[in-house]
Amino acid sequence: MRRRTTGTTTIERSRSGFESEPADERAGIDRSFVADLERALGHAPVAYAVTEGPTHTLRYANAPFRRLQSAGEITITREASPVEQRVAVLAPLLDRAFRRAELVQDSLVGPTARWSCTAWPIATGPGAPDGLTVEVRDAAYIQRIRAGQRAIAERLLLGALREQDAASEARATGERSAYLASMGRDLAVSLDTTVTRDVVRHVRLPRPGTWCIVDLVEPNGLVHRLAVVHPDPAKQGLARALSDRWYEMQWEGPIYLAQTRPEGFQPQVFTKDARDQLVAVARGARELEMLRELGFEALLVVPLILGQRVLGTLTFVTPEGGPPVTREDIAVASDLADRCAMALDHSRLYHEAEVLREAAEAANRAKSDFLARMSHELRTPLAAIGGFVELLALEAAGPLTEQQRTDLSRIKHHQVHLAALITQILTYASAEGGRIEYHWTAVPIQQILTDVAGMMEEAARAVGLVLNLRPGEAEWVGWADLDRVRQILLNVISNAVKFSPAGSHIILESSATGDAVMIHVTDAGPGIPSDKTDEIFEPFVQLHTGWHDRKAGVGLGLAISRDLARAMRGDLSVQSTVGVGSRFTLTLPRARPGATR
Repeated sequence: MRRRTTGTTTIERSRSGFESEPADERAGIDRSFVADLERALGHAPVAYAVTEGPTHTLRYANAPFRRLQSAGEITITREASPVEQRVAVLAPLLDRAFRRAELVQDSLVGPTARWSCTAWPIATGPGAPDGLTVEVRDAAYIQRIRAGQRAIAERLLLGALREQDAASEARATGERSAYLASMGRDLAVSLDTTVTRDVVRHVRLPRPGTWCIVDLVEPNGLVHRLAVVHPDPAKQGLARALSDRWYEMQWEGPIYLAQTRPEGFQPQVFTKDARDQLVAVARGARELEMLRELGFEALLVVPLILGQRVLGTLTFVTPEGGPPVTREDIAVASDLADRCAMALDHSRLYHEAEVLREAAEAANRAKSDFLARMSHELRTPLAAIGGFVELLALEAAGPLTEQQRTDLSRIKHHQVHLAALITQILTYASAEGGRIEYHWTAVPIQQILTDVAGMMEEAARAVGLVLNLRPGEAEWVGWADLDRVRQILLNVISNAVKFSPAGSHIILESSATGDAVMIHVTDAGPGIPSDKTDEIFEPFVQLHTGWHDRKAGVGLGLAISRDLARAMRGDLSVQSTVGVGSRFTLTLPRARPGATR
């Protein structure tokens, strides 16, 4: 321990930084408190000290505080303190803290205000404080620390704001995407015009309070304003007055306001001060006044465009006092307009197709009815002709010469042929009109092939052809109408006989898969070009169209046969090579074991 003298008071300083006075002069602050302070602040980088009493007797100073004292940077009190000296005197600040018994924080001291001093009272009981705890920091250091803290706080705040903006934008983007997806699903639910228009009339922008007016160009050239749905139920009555109205096309109307830009049809925004354009959009001053009563801030007019055709417009109305229309709003509105335009056009095409289909079905029914009536009307005189021919052949009217018998034979032949053609027409009309009844039964494939071959064998032999029936499996059984299967095979084999060259073979054979049986008729005829294999199954079609090449018939045999096969849940198809021949295949469902109906 060493001694120093200051004024009349002798203070003893130990190596630890404590200062002591004679026992009879020491008072106030407890030694244990100072010891605790030494343990806590002995190695702190900031200058700390403890003073006692109103004269600020120094009871403790840590190493940084002692260094500042030794360097003449600070002093607690000094009797003579020239203004020009650089030492910082702490006494005035300590006096204020001791006298008021309150914290004095971050006060700048010294001629250059280099040091920042903080003093707070130490009280062991009521009344005046016993002393002060003093902290001295470099003011520039504190400013740097505070500047760094402010910079960190600003960065944190900016980051939080950016995160908040990003979260808001992500939420808004998600809401827009969800709404567009929902509208896409609603528009794709049905192709019915009424359903599609009901979805379009409820379109809106995914922003609070915004509603929409829909104008559509109808096929008659008029503009139809659909129902307007206002988000405020109290204003729906007024909004209804704007809806379901018809207008003549106007070049200053909303449908053409969207194409006034050089680049063509584009969305446009009109605010309250754009009176001329608003009158055009609202179709007159009265509707504009109604819009003002409903309350709006701006109108976003978006055209419904498909290709170069204008189908109408969507006019989105933003609420009064609402935020301005953004690029994102315009992008969503344009997307909605594209989806609505496509859905409206699809529903229009579907409606037109339905109208055409109904007209075609009506025409087919009229044609079938005409063919059926005419065929019935023709069969009666043909039957009479056949009867008279038979009477004449029996010489009921007198003896016949050989020439007369030959002529009667020709008349009979053509009468039978014409009756067969009329029967084909009747069958075709009945099949097309769905008036043929089918009697389902098990059809043994090999057995019916044998029967049909026996029926056609004489006709084939008469023109120099050979019917070659190949054996098949007895268990191959189809599920169909026996008479209709026989009719199909007779038609196909008759065609093969008609078009095959003399001396060739017509092959009849069968095959089967797990759920179907097939009958194949192969000929050595001229063949069918690949681009005509579907055409030959159309009614009244023959590949040789010239009368000198045309075979006897009206071109209904294959058409009737395929319709009958498909009605029995089967099919009739062909594979052909020009100059080689053709192979027709009748496919029928296979009969299940034990099937009876």
